[in-house]
Amino acid sequence: MGVLPKIKNSAYARPVVVLLGANQNNPEFQIDKAIALLQATCGTVVRRSSLFRSSPWGYTEQADFLNQAVLLLTPLPPLALLQRMQGIEQRMGRIREIPLGPRIIDLDILAYGQKWMQHPRLEIPHRHLAQRRFALLPFAEIWRNWKHPALDSDVETLLKKCTDTGKVSLWRNS
Repeated sequence: MGVLPKIKNSAYARPVVVLLGANQNNPEFQIDKAIALLQATCGTVVRRSSLFRSSPWGYTEQADFLNQAVLLLTPLPPLALLQRMQGIEQRMGRIREIPLGPRIIDLDILAYGQKWMQHPRLEIPHRHLAQRRFALLPFAEIWRNWKHPALDSDVETLLKKCTDTGKVSLWRNS
């Protein structure tokens, strides 16, 4: 995989890679539930990566995470998509107490097509993408030939250069 699928009537559909992560209240269930809500409110999920188990990044005194990336085709512009995704997090009970701390669900926009954007509420591609192995591995499964618009590197190259030493292992194939 890696090449974008041809989609009928996709003039308004933009390809977006969303990373989902959870480490509370049955994380696998929470990720599946969030994907269903993304599908219902944000667009069409056309591809899912395998599910990965990863050690926490940043705040390490917590349980391991499960992470999965999806390729979403959406008509929504970036800030509207962000707002809907934050609504999904709230609906699912996410509480933001500790930065990078434990959570029921976390939804991050990793890439929005080839768009490069810096806004006070959102940076695209995700500002830490190149430093997070747990994001790059699932991303590579669903859109291997995507190129980072600012770094001019594909996902495989970013993964080879990534210095993140956190443990990431396959939990379940897609």
